Amino acid sequence: MMKNLIPLLIMLLAISCDRDPALDADVLSDYMELNVSLQIGSDIVACAGGNENGLLGSDIEPTDVVFYPIEGATEFRYFEAENVADSANFSKYIAKELDQEALFNGYLRKFNNTPFSGEKMGIVTYKTPGKIHKCNAIRLKTNVKPTEVNHDLIEFDENGVTPSFTWSSGIINENFIYFQVISDLDGNLISGTYTVDTEFTFYDLSNVVFNITDTTSTPALEPNKNYKFSLMGVSDDNWINLFGETIFSTN
Repeated sequence: MMKNLIPLLIMLLAISCDRDPALDADVLSDYMELNVSLQIGSDIVACAGGNENGLLGSDIEPTDVVFYPIEGATEFRYFEAENVADSANFSKYIAKELDQEALFNGYLRKFNNTPFSGEKMGIVTYKTPGKIHKCNAIRLKTNVKPTEVNHDLIEFDENGVTPSFTWSSGIINENFIYFQVISDLDGNLISGTYTVDTEFTFYDLSNVVFNITDTTSTPALEPNKNYKFSLMGVSDDNWINLFGETIFSTN
């Protein structure tokens, strides 16, 4: 038994000796180096939005960093850089302890970011078995381009269990992509899709460029029932310019 343990102890000792004691797990570049034994996993789908009244929470924490945790994701972390010019410099991103919440019964998650001045850059990380993941840098613009909340921009065309939705881009016409969520009134996500068009028909994927819906079965709406449609217009630097919601019926 001891004979088998000796090689393992030697290997663990060698790993610990090779690790730079100066590395700081609260600095993104160091955190990635400390996890160099893990494979780099797929990019995290993430964005952020906010305004002085709050977006998906209270005005005490006016900025929401929203992300999609794939199956098996753990150890959610948020790192922030003080200056936009440092967006690609991981040594400038420092871990920030923030409250977290589940959205759509945990299908999405968000960090509740505390107030800050100017603009910041944010990056979300998490781990899955054998891998570490991070998102593309998010430019936080709460103070310079607050998210427009406008539910009236969404139009609904009733068509039984295959309703259609159209919308306009809003006052900040910088949207690169649109994220649509259809959920029941208990907050359970039914479909989550991205389009570059200002229209979506449930559950027509012909103009969908990315789909986070559970595709193990085809989602379906029930007749004579109320649902919620949520929309985010997102810029190419992952800022939510537009947010809107509407309740609709499949009558």
